[in-house]
Amino acid sequence: MTKKKELESESNEQAIDKSEVQESVSLSKESEDSKDDQSAEPTQAEETEDVDLETQYEELNDRFLRLVAEYDNFRKRTQKEKNSLYNDSVLDVCKAWLPVLDNLDRAIDAADKLSSEESKQMAEGMEMVRRQAQETMAGLGVEEMDCLGDRFDPQYQEAVAHIEDDSYGESEIIEILQKGYIKGDRVIRHCVVRVAN
Repeated sequence: MTKKKELESESNEQAIDKSEVQESVSLSKESEDSKDDQSAEPTQAEETEDVDLETQYEELNDRFLRLVAEYDNFRKRTQKEKNSLYNDSVLDVCKAWLPVLDNLDRAIDAADKLSSEESKQMAEGMEMVRRQAQETMAGLGVEEMDCLGDRFDPQYQEAVAHIEDDSYGESEIIEILQKGYIKGDRVIRHCVVRVAN
């Protein structure tokens, strides 16, 4: 008898549990249905929220694009300033060395005029140093201006003497008194020249 009662009480408990589960399932289905009904028809607040999100996205995207453009401009400007500073530094150093090169040229010319064997060897040594200096300057982008026989151009040359001679053309450079140097399109030192006609 007790076994029968126990079985009956267990079956009653299972029936109660089943009915509770069915009620909770039906309640969850109803809540999902009501949610579906609500999501099917967006409310005014949700539409306003969507518009606000789109506006915020557009504003943030615009700010991002402006920031990227500003950084790109900053990077380009910094690189340009860096290149300009480097070129100015090279020009300053080259200007300081030009008198040394001039004196080296004068020493080579003077040693060539002497006839002793020692002076010829000294001239050869100075010529090698001069060649090395020219190679170093060329490595920095500095070139010697060769304007002998060209037409005088005040942008690149400075005339200190003028002669009349029909054997030369008009405004022809007939002698270079001091060498000129140029880096790219910037003149480091103008050629000092003598001009005919």
